[in-house]
Amino acid sequence: MEAKSKENLIQTKPNLMLSALLIMLLVGSVYISQLIFQEISQSYHIDILAARNVFSLSCFFYAISFFIYGPLSDKVSTKLLVLVGSIGTICCLFLSVIVDSFTLYLVTMSLIGFFAAAVPAALFAYTAKNTPNHKLPQAMGMMISASIVGMIFSRSIVAMLTDLWSWQVAFIIYAGLITATCLFVPYGIKRSIIQPSANSVRGTYLAAIKLLLDKTVVIFLLVGFLLFFVYLGLSSLLTFYLKSSPFYLSATTLGWLNFAGLSAVIGTIITGKLSQIIKERSLLIICLLAVCISVVTIGYSSAIYIIGFGIFALFLFVFGIQPLVIAMLNKIVPINSRGAISSLYLLSCLAGGSIGTYLLGIVYQNMTWNGVIAICVLLSTLNLILALVGIQLINNNHK
Repeated sequence: MEAKSKENLIQTKPNLMLSALLIMLLVGSVYISQLIFQEISQSYHIDILAARNVFSLSCFFYAISFFIYGPLSDKVSTKLLVLVGSIGTICCLFLSVIVDSFTLYLVTMSLIGFFAAAVPAALFAYTAKNTPNHKLPQAMGMMISASIVGMIFSRSIVAMLTDLWSWQVAFIIYAGLITATCLFVPYGIKRSIIQPSANSVRGTYLAAIKLLLDKTVVIFLLVGFLLFFVYLGLSSLLTFYLKSSPFYLSATTLGWLNFAGLSAVIGTIITGKLSQIIKERSLLIICLLAVCISVVTIGYSSAIYIIGFGIFALFLFVFGIQPLVIAMLNKIVPINSRGAISSLYLLSCLAGGSIGTYLLGIVYQNMTWNGVIAICVLLSTLNLILALVGIQLINNNHK
């Protein structure tokens, strides 16, 4: 029995590495435009603020697609979903470099969001269903860490390759990386130990919708929505803010500064470990308070190194929150709905990020940077109150 257990462990190590690499690259494909708005606007002769719609639409379709793939991940083979998402993303990346109309470019980038979502939706569900409850925060932390590295790696490497050659060359190289990784999918992803739901596809979607009737679930979905509204909205506008007076940073410098976001990996690891000895609910409140402080640090500092520290702290605590909330939600719902709830949470986060990028862009145009920061601080405070209400509901249900 012990030998068999060791054998299974050896078999899962390459599977985990492949899952992490796939999540890193596919999540990253949604974020590749975030540091090169200026270069995209020059290619299509449009206003730089209009170029933010590339990321906003890609992120929006990425978010919506989680509701399509989430319930399907409780029903359909993980391997199939991963291959469909990866191949679709590769095709769209190649298409994006040859279209000569900005409207067609927006459509292509939106489709990247649609296809890319299949991979994290499938692999997050796979992890949630194949991990014991006491290890969930740690396991989810590993998957989220892969997402974070993907966001940072993709933005930074594409920004640097764009400065070296062009964004078109950068996109082709990125598509090549996904293609090379896809070659290992048929051999690297094993069958889940949890059998697929016995419900029909329609029944699976209805079960996912029923999760939204639970007040506690809705509150924690809203926590994710507001958290990413602030985080992604603010980080997208930092591109404009730091490229203008008095900073005038280049795409390459922004790419290096973006590496401060690797603190997010530390955040997921730390909270995953701490949740073994400290209540997840207490950690959640501490992290939400720290997010408020990070927003103030970024918003009201004039020194680039202090802004860099603020970015470090923002990523650290935003992503430290992720494994905590996902683990709390997964404990509320039945095990056969874990794929759906993980995807609903990711959907709410990314919908918040997409809407935040768009709406805070309007605020930036009309109320400048100070208006953006004031709204972000207000929403971060509201999020803290929502989390306290959600925790009280969980405590009441356990009495």
